Amino acid sequence: MKRRGALALMALGVLLAAGASVLVLGIARQANEASRAGIPQVYVVMAAREIPAEAPVTPDALMVRPFPADFAPAGAIATPDQAVGKFAVSTIYKDQIILLGHVSVAKKAPSMSDRVPPGKVVVWFPMPDLIAGNVGFRPGDRLDILLTLPIPTANSTANTDNVPVPAAGASSSTAAKSGTSTQTTLQNVEIFALGERQEGGVSAGPNGISAKPSGGNQPLALLVDHQDAIIIKYIKDSGGTIDFALRSADEDRIVRTDAVTVDSIAERFRFRVPQEVRP
Repeated sequence: MKRRGALALMALGVLLAAGASVLVLGIARQANEASRAGIPQVYVVMAAREIPAEAPVTPDALMVRPFPADFAPAGAIATPDQAVGKFAVSTIYKDQIILLGHVSVAKKAPSMSDRVPPGKVVVWFPMPDLIAGNVGFRPGDRLDILLTLPIPTANSTANTDNVPVPAAGASSSTAAKSGTSTQTTLQNVEIFALGERQEGGVSAGPNGISAKPSGGNQPLALLVDHQDAIIIKYIKDSGGTIDFALRSADEDRIVRTDAVTVDSIAERFRFRVPQEVRP
């Protein structure tokens, strides 16, 4: 009898504890609903998962949740149909509230800077007259830059540390004591893009009106590192003559070449050096 009484008391205690738990949960639910009823709510669209930049927004990537109206950000999207089928302007992270400015009807057009790899820059180079309009270069082609420069001769009395190298065709006494030297400079330079020649206006003549081309040749956009960009700047301003050598797509090694002068040409091909004729 005593054992049965103890079991009955234990069962009664369990029932009372369960009832108390249900009562507490009910009171908490009522308090929560009362607190919600006192705070105005709005529905906002949130990201159910991360949406990469430029990716299309699909229904499975979205969820709708209530949010306190006083704290909802301006421009928050309220219904999924305002975002589905559009493109993420930038990365949208999971649980982020999606705003109108986060999505776009069309993908963002990539700028030229978006296409430049980190650590590289693009510099523009005029097409040499010899090949302008005659060679069909394409982006991705690889070039070597060949440069012929006027260099003071070894027996020149000019101070080469302080006197600038004269431009080709100069008629000064310093230029008269200079010779030319040709060498490969930068190698395996990638063509990033090709510019287009712009028309410089129109001209009227006896045969009617015709387009007047601008003075420059078609520019090449070359993809190089920062230091090579400075070298290209010097090459452009050096006053020398520039040509390009088109590389094989299967070759990327840097080749050591020997500079060529009139002396090396005469020695290799056995030119005879003119001698002064004495009476």
